[in-house]
Amino acid sequence: MSEYVGHPPQPNVPSTRRVYSRRYRVWAHVLLWTPIALTVVGVVLGLGLLAAADADSTYSSSALGYLGLVVWGGLAILSPVLLGSFITGLVMLIRAR
Repeated sequence: MSEYVGHPPQPNVPSTRRVYSRRYRVWAHVLLWTPIALTVVGVVLGLGLLAAADADSTYSSSALGYLGLVVWGGLAILSPVLLGSFITGLVMLIRAR
């Protein structure tokens, strides 16, 4: 007796790739590159402020050093959000390719 009683076998058709819109791909790039850019700017700004505070001790520029630490603290606090945005953008970009 045949194993296909009552039902014909399913054809072996390759699945079609889902087409994502241009808007989806743009958001994927925005979510991927925004946290990278913010992190780079924050690290460079923090280092620049710390270097400026260290280089000029005569004019009481220690406030620049504290501001540099505040920038790094902001990066530390925002790191889960930045990481989540980066991972989401990476997944979206992989899906769109």
